[in-house]
Amino acid sequence: MAKTPSIEQSGNTIVADTIRQLLGRYWTSYAQHRMHIALLRTWGLEGLAQGMDMRTRDEPQTINALSNRLLDLGGDPGFTLSSPNIGKTLRGVLENDMQLQAHAKPALNAAAEAAAAAHDATSRVLFEGILADEEEHFYWLETELKLLELMGEPLYVANRLHPPHDAAAA
Repeated sequence: MAKTPSIEQSGNTIVADTIRQLLGRYWTSYAQHRMHIALLRTWGLEGLAQGMDMRTRDEPQTINALSNRLLDLGGDPGFTLSSPNIGKTLRGVLENDMQLQAHAKPALNAAAEAAAAAHDATSRVLFEGILADEEEHFYWLETELKLLELMGEPLYVANRLHPPHDAAAA
């Protein structure tokens, strides 16, 4: 006779499924961000590339934390990657990354809610920490897009060729 899963087992399954979805998103996002950083460097926008690199440098740790949590829950490590949406222009790079961040926020909120409903505080805290970081990246991209609009592309580009003086000293 098949054993009916307990509430805890069902909750773990829901959280594990959520983590698999997030892993697919984060691997895709990581590929997109790395390509965008390479493009920015190729275009001579080292300052902007460094800013983006600094804000996405923790993505491997996020992927690792999600992977470890999935395995801790006994979840199957399979996940699905999407195609990165690589920008072909400066505006396209910023807008495509902004779109990733805009989709990450509701997905992470839903993940935190699912973990809370499953009484999985460890996963909930993990998701909330990732969400806080994603919100910072979202607001940085939002600011960059506003500056691009306000300054116009030539002046914006001129201001993003080199890293800020204080960043170069760090």
